[in-house]
Amino acid sequence: MITPNGSTGLRALDELGRRLEAAGAQRGSVRRKPPRRLATLGALGLMVFVAAPAIAVSGVLSGDERIEEALPQVARAAALEDPAATGRELRRLGFTVRWQLITDNPERGRSGASPTLGRDVAAPPPETEILSVLNAEGGNTATAGTRSLLIEVAPAGSAILGTHR
Repeated sequence: MITPNGSTGLRALDELGRRLEAAGAQRGSVRRKPPRRLATLGALGLMVFVAAPAIAVSGVLSGDERIEEALPQVARAAALEDPAATGRELRRLGFTVRWQLITDNPERGRSGASPTLGRDVAAPPPETEILSVLNAEGGNTATAGTRSLLIEVAPAGSAILGTHR
């Protein structure tokens, strides 16, 4: 999930959904009644391939803690309905904050289009709420020394915000 192009946890979950849909579509074209051992190994391999981004997002392999565990002061400072106040408080506490606006994609569902669009913004726009607080690379893990954060905001009333509350 964590890549140099700045993908976020949300995008990793979108990718996971696309992979699951593709696996389901291919299922109908597979020959019937494969040997059980081969089918079991194939299913296990598919699960590993599909789950790899989610495992990377979760931080299971890195040993880091979830942000709210490693940085409880960040969890206390996060006012979901007031991103600007959250940013001011986090800067006061010594954190660097980068903002990303996540919006519903009007093309979602067409030709595998992602359900959301994301773009960096200098500050949270009016009428937005916090969708997630992430580490600088877009992951959900941190250490006590983490000082750079990415905050995803979404328009109040958007579908993506509704699915995350």
